[in-house]
Amino acid sequence: MAEQVNGPAGGRWGQVLALAGFLLLAPPMFLFGPLAALLLVSRPATAREWVWLAGALAWSGLWLVQGGGLGGQFARAAAVLVSGSFLALTLWRPSNRVSQALAATGGAAVALAVWMYGLGLRWSALRSAVEIELTSVQRAMRTNWPALVGPSEMSTQMSAMADTVSFLYPALLAISAIAGLRLAWAWYHRIAGHPVGAPPTPFVAFTFSDQLVWGWVIGLALALVPEPETVRLAGANVLLLWSALYATRGLAVFVSGARRTPASVLAALALVTLILLPFVLCGLTMVGLADTWLDFRRRLTPPPGGYDR
Repeated sequence: MAEQVNGPAGGRWGQVLALAGFLLLAPPMFLFGPLAALLLVSRPATAREWVWLAGALAWSGLWLVQGGGLGGQFARAAAVLVSGSFLALTLWRPSNRVSQALAATGGAAVALAVWMYGLGLRWSALRSAVEIELTSVQRAMRTNWPALVGPSEMSTQMSAMADTVSFLYPALLAISAIAGLRLAWAWYHRIAGHPVGAPPTPFVAFTFSDQLVWGWVIGLALALVPEPETVRLAGANVLLLWSALYATRGLAVFVSGARRTPASVLAALALVTLILLPFVLCGLTMVGLADTWLDFRRRLTPPPGGYDR
């Protein structure tokens, strides 16, 4: 668990911050849906388990009954399918590896593709619906909170962001699903009295099969294909998803090597990261990809007898 690295308090506050950040940036059902399902199968007996179960079910229910267009319906269907897939895989073979979250997300993606095909929906229709919904939100913000939206330049940037989000919507949902499942597993083992499976591994041990590097290669190749647009759209989404995975792996490598770094140096690096975030993310992705062959964390770990002097 994270406590093994940072101590009980550090691990607890790290998970609290991760939970708060996820709820601010991602659909809550991707976390509370799997958490509620896991608590149910563990037969809750304590007041803490029942309170968390009731809260997760209530929050998920409120989010699921919200109105919205095709984009919102797609997100809600994805959350339900991801939660069901993850629960089925956990009951079949519990695992604390990120591959469990990847498999559940992949299964939900296949089910969503079949659902869209059965309804005769195209990805272009989904993209248009998402862009319309985001534009509607932006228009409401401009009307109700003009000071928050700011000058016209910021409105232009928000419009461009809406176009980007609609283009990469499937990948953004997949990233939310994987992150939500990992957080749900961590909080489940903190809450449940008798949890199923092993507790989550420390973040510094975050890794996955080296064979997944081919997903990044395939995504890059498809994203470079000029036509048809559907192929380029699929490639860009695969590339974003795989880049996020490898950036997380690179961050785990960095955290593993920075555990003995002075706090002042880490604070300076955090400030640089805020200023140069795109470049930092690219660097972490490259580190994660290189870790496939170089295994940095094994090299950073001293031998049992220590280094010879």
